[in-house]
Amino acid sequence: MSRVVIVGAGFGGLGCAWTFANQVSKESVSSVVVVDSKDWFTIGGTWAYAWSDRTPVAETKWPLVDAKPRLPGVELRLNTSVVSIDTAGKTITLTDRPDEPVPYDYLVLAPGVVGDPSSIPGLDKCVDMYSQSHVERQKADLQRIVQTAKANAANRVAAEKKQTLAIIIAATPYKCPVAPFEAAFIADDFFRRHGVRDAVDITVSAPVLWPLPDPAKAIFERYLAEKDVLFLPCKTIKNVETNEAENSTSVFFEDGTCITGASAVWAVYPQTAPGFIKQAGLANLSGFVPANMGTNKVSNDVPNADSIFCVGDCAGLSASGKPHPKAGEFAWQMGEMVAHAIGNSGPEYVHSRLGACIAECGGGAGVLVAPDFTACVADPENGQPSATITDKKQGGEEYKLQWVGKYVGKLFGDEGRKFAPKAVA
Repeated sequence: MSRVVIVGAGFGGLGCAWTFANQVSKESVSSVVVVDSKDWFTIGGTWAYAWSDRTPVAETKWPLVDAKPRLPGVELRLNTSVVSIDTAGKTITLTDRPDEPVPYDYLVLAPGVVGDPSSIPGLDKCVDMYSQSHVERQKADLQRIVQTAKANAANRVAAEKKQTLAIIIAATPYKCPVAPFEAAFIADDFFRRHGVRDAVDITVSAPVLWPLPDPAKAIFERYLAEKDVLFLPCKTIKNVETNEAENSTSVFFEDGTCITGASAVWAVYPQTAPGFIKQAGLANLSGFVPANMGTNKVSNDVPNADSIFCVGDCAGLSASGKPHPKAGEFAWQMGEMVAHAIGNSGPEYVHSRLGACIAECGGGAGVLVAPDFTACVADPENGQPSATITDKKQGGEEYKLQWVGKYVGKLFGDEGRKFAPKAVA
């Protein structure tokens, strides 16, 4: 029987733990331990409801202790961080008991990624869109822009003196590729609800020609045009300068262009593996953990690599030259597959790698982006990814809430707190 240690209690780690607890034979493992530096679970797709003032920020987090009834036989070691990984000795060292290394037979890495703005001067002053701790800053930014726009109108400030919300993608790949566009569309809806949309410009920039699956381009371009959101492709950020006296920020690009005097800048920081992953020699030059598409086993040269798996955003996976998207549902599915592999579930387990990411577009609408990498997992050398894009002008937000509810239900049961943001007029 095997000892399994899972690092990370996000979608990937909890998907793996949930599968061990509910679908894998108890005779296959002697223990499953989940380690995380926090004691709560969050779903990034709920954060926009908080910063657009449709739910309290506290409602976007669920205490992990409440998941214990749905994770029988799983030990949760929370509020402790990984100090180091000894792949040769097959142990990890944690901050809460540094003198007692935790042994493992199998190690599942699901720590997610961290934003690292250090390569771009001034970027650290901008909101990190992928940090739950920055949600309150986003909320404050929107409220400040509305207040300023209304004050300008009351004081008859020239109409051309617009506020600007800039949403900048600093590097690819990044998790949840639709999120910057969703943020722009929800911000558009927020400003319209407050009667100041004509006084605000919204801009999205990316360092590539198009950061989403190609089939999504036509639908998203239509929404960009309908909502008067400017998209700037192929814009590599050189530096960011903040003028605290004027409460404004300018973004300068390598091609000499810039966004000047923005009222708020929300950034997708360059994303990379946590430091303890790099210190263990598990990350590649891109900052991710190279892993096999068909198994999620790490594929770099470290001792006992055959006993280490990496799932979720931290994993560097590609198929037919295209990077595997980084999204919560895919992370869960990777964790599920790894649990079945360690538990020797056999041919009765059939893996699916079909994602479902809904980009809320305001007014109840949404775009469903559903990439399918199932064929790539089954045949990493020849399998081809595909994607289905559906414009849900009606029921898009409802679909998103059902998706959130599915995972809340899996982890916290019917008795768990439902995510129920307030409706807006």
